[in-house]
Amino acid sequence: MPVTKKTIRKIAIVSASSAAVFFVLMLALFLTSPTLDYMIVIAITIGVLPASVAQMFHNRWKDKIEKATPEFLRDLATASKTGIPLQLALEHASKRTYGPLTQEIKSLVSQMSWGMNFNDALNEFSSRIDLPLITKATVLINEAGRHGGDLNEIFDSTAKYLENMNSWNEKRKMTTFPYVAIFYFSVFMFLFIIIVISNMMFAPLAHSTAGATSFIKPILTQSQSRRLFLHASLLESLFGGLIAGKINGDSFYDGLKHVAILAIACGLAFYMFLP
Repeated sequence: MPVTKKTIRKIAIVSASSAAVFFVLMLALFLTSPTLDYMIVIAITIGVLPASVAQMFHNRWKDKIEKATPEFLRDLATASKTGIPLQLALEHASKRTYGPLTQEIKSLVSQMSWGMNFNDALNEFSSRIDLPLITKATVLINEAGRHGGDLNEIFDSTAKYLENMNSWNEKRKMTTFPYVAIFYFSVFMFLFIIIVISNMMFAPLAHSTAGATSFIKPILTQSQSRRLFLHASLLESLFGGLIAGKINGDSFYDGLKHVAILAIACGLAFYMFLP
């Protein structure tokens, strides 16, 4: 069963609600305890991890669909050249291997066998898959066919368009990957600076001002500064991960995996180096 955008939205709503309930419970149990900080990390992980895994499966299914569609259209163009009727060409195509696209082609053929015309069946095909690239291809085919275009040229030109778009998307991901690395570097550098400052400045300062006769009183205690830094690093992980996903992927959902990785890294860094 394909993981569509609607499925991801449902998973995101359920996981976010579960994370909110978990956070409220932990807030009631550990309100004044430092353990609450780690519960925040767990709540963020609960909120974003299921949707991020679903998005990864969706991207894998999406890539297979988008890469197989040009081959499918070229087969239809070849069949059109040889004079094979469209209905028969689609039936032959439904018996070939196009990955997850094959099942959608079978559904399209079934609808046409029930009396639905090609344009309506193609619109239903596009609606089921719900991918922007397939939607654009559907519009091109329907508009060209409505104005009396040759099916052979329509399918062939649409296949070339999809191949060019697939190539452009691959280049875009390769080009924007360094920007994703910059977000990771900024979070890890922030953690490194916090750990160094806390261990070399705030901890000695807290011990030196512990006496009653000290003239220097810090604005924040060591535990308060630690909590402030952890929350700041989690906020940076949240927004940085979402932006990284939007830059390198197709939506903010692609950034959820980055949010989960960075949030867990922040929690582990504070647990190991700033207990």
